[in-house]
Amino acid sequence: MKTPAQRVFIKISAAAENARLLEKLKELLQLHPGPVATVLYYESTGKLLALSERYNIKPSPELFHQMEEMLGAGTVKIK
Repeated sequence: MKTPAQRVFIKISAAAENARLLEKLKELLQLHPGPVATVLYYESTGKLLALSERYNIKPSPELFHQMEEMLGAGTVKIK
């Protein structure tokens, strides 16, 4: 039986909802290509946005640390 694919969930707080920050996040994701799909969770609206495959990443503690520095502690989860 195939286990469901893991995905990385990135919480975007209302404060982080700005085009420049999201652009920087996408650039960062593209520096770490890999097999894991990325999903943005918009805290203000409760909406989930699955990013296209070009933003699939290879999760690493370093990458998660960089994302959390950009968006705040506890904003990145892998499920």
